[in-house]
Amino acid sequence: MITSVNLRFERFPIDLPCPSSAYTLSLVDKGAAVDRNVIEVGAFTWARIHRLYDANALVHWQRCEAEGLRCPQEVFAQLFHEKANDEDFAVIVRAIDWGRVRWELEESSGVALRHLRVDREYQHALDEARDRATQFGIVDQREELVNHWKDAKSWVVAPVVISGDLLGGGAGFELLVGYTRLGNLLGMLDREEVKEAQKHLVWVSRESRP
Repeated sequence: MITSVNLRFERFPIDLPCPSSAYTLSLVDKGAAVDRNVIEVGAFTWARIHRLYDANALVHWQRCEAEGLRCPQEVFAQLFHEKANDEDFAVIVRAIDWGRVRWELEESSGVALRHLRVDREYQHALDEARDRATQFGIVDQREELVNHWKDAKSWVVAPVVISGDLLGGGAGFELLVGYTRLGNLLGMLDREEVKEAQKHLVWVSRESRP
């Protein structure tokens, strides 16, 4: 079990807040049944985003944006489109109202990233990537990705991280998307080919407060 710690992220000069889309229900009869569709007028649940799915990632993003979801396209493609049919992943995130989430592109050191929580369902994928990178370095059929790691000592696309309070887990942060990427980084840190203090870009989601 990974110990929860408070990570120190440094804000990168990109701040994409998501305005709250709160919707208040007024019920005369407290025992009356509430229409699920009415509730979702103000809640961007995983199910609602999935119902707007299109095989084209851009169209999917545009549909959700048209209904009021505010999410960077790079995050949306990784989180909501590529994971759309992952039932195990849906169990982790289905209770979150994504309309109440703000996104920020931040920098985090290797030291801090070592302490990210990972859901046990995906721990094996991270460990496998880490072991491979520790033994052989970055190995991938995509030459441009390997070259990027050699030059930048970091990933090409920033992984997606969520604040623990959004998952009901209190303080700290959990990795949502990018298990192989984080595994690669940890392996390179273990090989001492990447410095612990080097900063890496990460998309971080937190609850949007009024």
